[in-house]
Amino acid sequence: MRLTPGRLVAGAVALALLSGITGGLLGAAVSGSGGDGRPAAAAATGGTACDVTQVAATVFPSLVTINVRRGATGGLGSGSVLDRDGNILTNDHVIAPAFGAGTTPATITVDFARGASEVPATVVGRDPATDLAVLRVDPAAATLTPIAIGDSSALVVGQPVVAAGSPLGLNSTITAGVVSALNRWIDVGDGAEPAALVNAVQTDAAVNQGNSGGPLTDCAGRQVGVNSAGAQPPEGGGGSIGLNFAIPIDFALSVAEQLIGDKKATHPVIGVMSVSVTDEIARSTGLPRGALVEQVVPGFGAARAGMRPGDVITQVGGTAVNGTDQMLVAIRTHKPGDTVDVRFSRGGSAQTAQVPVTEP
Repeated sequence: MRLTPGRLVAGAVALALLSGITGGLLGAAVSGSGGDGRPAAAAATGGTACDVTQVAATVFPSLVTINVRRGATGGLGSGSVLDRDGNILTNDHVIAPAFGAGTTPATITVDFARGASEVPATVVGRDPATDLAVLRVDPAAATLTPIAIGDSSALVVGQPVVAAGSPLGLNSTITAGVVSALNRWIDVGDGAEPAALVNAVQTDAAVNQGNSGGPLTDCAGRQVGVNSAGAQPPEGGGGSIGLNFAIPIDFALSVAEQLIGDKKATHPVIGVMSVSVTDEIARSTGLPRGALVEQVVPGFGAARAGMRPGDVITQVGGTAVNGTDQMLVAIRTHKPGDTVDVRFSRGGSAQTAQVPVTEP
């Protein structure tokens, strides 16, 4: 999807390059709860209206405001505490002002919504191609409450969600809405700079400048997305108009895992553009749950393996997938140069292909 009627603002800078504008070209690896104190993933909550008061009480101890200063310039955004080691998830464009041209050193500090202020933070890793970054604070400098992680692949249209962050620097702000749509491809490029949000969660929960990097949560206070973009009318001059977008947490967390472990993220791809077959789509079309291939990119692994538009990918390397997010996560467990077994449905018939994994 290309958003042509208006413009997107930061909370609004986003993904770039081939790996950022082709949904099925990205991939990711995610681990569950371990000894780091991170809560285990849980299914998203749908259906009933949120008790927003309870969501706020649950989320605020894990919410931070991020301040970046570099000489006379700077930036502000939000983030969420991932673990008790002090790792914090945010958008890359929140910290990008620290890496501009010039020699003036930058400082990054974190204010906890329910705790210490002006805590120095360092950059663990950043990935402009996915607009994600991880910061770290000294665990002894603040009380760390890791946010609970939800399941973005379980989100459904109409499900209540809550956004938390620091719009315009007003920290500890919470807004409520619903999942308006799923699997959005949003062009947020500016002039010669291509950029896009891939497979984004669309919500009408208000997201304004400063919300970037903060959590989008379900009604249990579990993070299901990273708030990243908000639309404005072409003439500008306003705040949220109810068209806002978040990076799914399944994918965001997988990138964060790589940044924490390797200080950088790789982008293994098989070369497909896809959308998720949700329960609703499956019921109306008879397709299985999975990643529906809309385009096969010539020259990449899927094309060389004979995959076609209309195939529904249901398993990658022994990992079952019920949508594009999980496909991306499963691909990211492999390295460029690997060959992976991909199971898919074509015309109701189950098939398997040996697909080379490459980089974009």
